[in-house]
Amino acid sequence: MITSPSTRSSRHARGLQCVGTVAPAVALLTLLLPAAASAGLDLTHSVERVAIPAAALPVSVRVEPLASRVVLASRDAAALARAVRAASPTLCPEVGVSGGEVVLRCRTPLIGAALVPFSGGQSVELRHLQVPPWSGRDGMPLVPFDPRKIGLGSHCPGEGNAAVGECALGTGHPEQAEEPFRDAVSGPHGDLAALRLGDLAARAGNLPEAAAMWKRVSPSSAYGRLAGCRLCEIDPACLASPRAAVLFHPDEEASPLREDLLLHQARIDAFQGRALEAAQALAPEQGPAGACSAEPVLCADVLLAALREPGPRGAQALALYLETPSRDRGPVAVELARAASDQAASAGAPVFAANLLATTSGAVPPAQLADHLARATELYLVGGDRVRAGVLLDFARSRLAAAELATPRWARIARGVSGRAGRGPAPGHPELAGAEEDLQAAKAALAAVPTRAGGKP
Repeated sequence: MITSPSTRSSRHARGLQCVGTVAPAVALLTLLLPAAASAGLDLTHSVERVAIPAAALPVSVRVEPLASRVVLASRDAAALARAVRAASPTLCPEVGVSGGEVVLRCRTPLIGAALVPFSGGQSVELRHLQVPPWSGRDGMPLVPFDPRKIGLGSHCPGEGNAAVGECALGTGHPEQAEEPFRDAVSGPHGDLAALRLGDLAARAGNLPEAAAMWKRVSPSSAYGRLAGCRLCEIDPACLASPRAAVLFHPDEEASPLREDLLLHQARIDAFQGRALEAAQALAPEQGPAGACSAEPVLCADVLLAALREPGPRGAQALALYLETPSRDRGPVAVELARAASDQAASAGAPVFAANLLATTSGAVPPAQLADHLARATELYLVGGDRVRAGVLLDFARSRLAAAELATPRWARIARGVSGRAGRGPAPGHPELAGAEEDLQAAKAALAAVPTRAGGKP
């Protein structure tokens, strides 16, 4: 089924990044959408629909824009992967299976995905966006303001509707903020309330309502520049113009408005291929503390994108990673460690790279643990450290199921640990020589990993 332009326009941009369950369908369709539809709010270049076979149900979808990938979890990942490869999506042409999930690697970070009805069932809809996604992971950030610092009175829970709404955002309850902001939108703090109602609508996927609210903010108010930045973020022409750099530049703004501008600018930089610069701006010694405490996953994703850059830029990102106190915490900690490990290995420090993996082993999902441990053990062997490689091998034998260890890869590792294969010590990297001692929490992290079914006690 091909959706007509009028139907697409009526949908606007609601729900482009959502999670749910997908049912069977049969084909992939590419739809070219008019860029100027819906008064500039149909921000989609093209749409592809991937049919899902019944054998793959149930399926859920996770979008990771700054990693340029869409992840589909299924009870039958192999069947789902075959269906996606048969569809040959041009937006996300690389299809792999990892830890029971189907990973679609896309040509751009400007991606959205949704689960939609199609031909009597449902399908995964992949969208190539014209601007960075406004909702979901890596969507527009929301930095709460301290009511005292913006002239709204006393400490939280606040006095007055605008302050109550801001305090709800600050305590991580945006669902409790909408009503007080709606009550405040016609009062003396109406500009702040309109800005926040726009922010909440964007995060809910309702871009037309968000734009309407942002346009209500007076350009001459304290929040006029922030509203202008939001409108620029959903305008491809503005993002591509010199005006964007001036609009987002935070130096002249006082905190806490500076934190808001800084995080919005960093996100745009990361989506436009300047992830290292974005990560540097958000580094603990440079960026305001409130920016990343408000959006830790976005900040981690920016650093992750920088770590995945090749060559010297990736090496600079590794230095930022080592200076980040929260690097071993949060939902992105394992991916950050893997990307940092790859950079360290490329820099000629395989033992250090292995330590980075070992320290996060306790947080690795069970389906990924075998590959994670194998990679760390291989790096120890590359570095000539058969002792620690042996410790990891013994650990793997106590935690992994027998079937997971009965592979050629683990057989090669066992031969390397015994000295019957493997390489000699690799030269260390002088810039990383002192860092290894800071990561000796590996054994403690490994001890926290639960025993897997089929492993030894």
